[in-house]
Amino acid sequence: MFEPLHFVWLAISAVLITVGVILAVKKNLSLNGALTIFCVICVLSEVVKIFYVLIRKERFLFKDNGEFLGAYIKETDLPFHLCSMQIIFSFIARFTKSEKVKNFCITFMIPTGLIGAIAALFIITVPTVFTNVRTYQYVLYHAGLVWISIVLIFKKKERLDIKAFFKVIIGLFVAAIFAIYINGLTQNTNFLYVSAPPMEGLPVLNMNNGYLCYFLSYMGVAVLLLLIFFLPFIIYYKVKDKKQ
Repeated sequence: MFEPLHFVWLAISAVLITVGVILAVKKNLSLNGALTIFCVICVLSEVVKIFYVLIRKERFLFKDNGEFLGAYIKETDLPFHLCSMQIIFSFIARFTKSEKVKNFCITFMIPTGLIGAIAALFIITVPTVFTNVRTYQYVLYHAGLVWISIVLIFKKKERLDIKAFFKVIIGLFVAAIFAIYINGLTQNTNFLYVSAPPMEGLPVLNMNNGYLCYFLSYMGVAVLLLLIFFLPFIIYYKVKDKKQ
């Protein structure tokens, strides 16, 4: 983390996001148009990830006698992290007929996608080299997630007010419970980082004082980050409503 090449990837991500947002504004991209583009990015990202992991021999399974059983992706490659979950929400938001469901998915995606993707780009979990296909997939997907989150802020139909804040908190809590169950089933994953910190040496988010302290700190940091994100919008709508 924060090696010279890491800063290069951060710079590339910043350029891609900036150019993408400017083009979306200039072309007056529609809500469904933006979601469609991101869905395409999701599909391409998953195709690259799946084929990358399947062609590597450590993903092959054999019987004790050497007979080949097949190629499988690992549990850790399933789309159940906060960022990869956005694939599910983006497809639901794009193709659902229910405006209520669409609005909830978009409201949930904006803060969680933005915060999660920025954190993923700074706390990068793949090699920061230019010869690894997975690095391109990781960086481009998370840059795309930051892009769609920013674009959705301008294209959303539902207000990012105090009600939206609590909707996201509830949604995140449900996702955390879901992740705890999935982690328990596999006992080899750490989706949403509810089982352990994303990496060693992090301030606050560590096991120095035991798991319970980590989990409560993790939840507290998540709520605080969401509150920081929502606060300007909450204040804006409070002032706006008073003037009307």
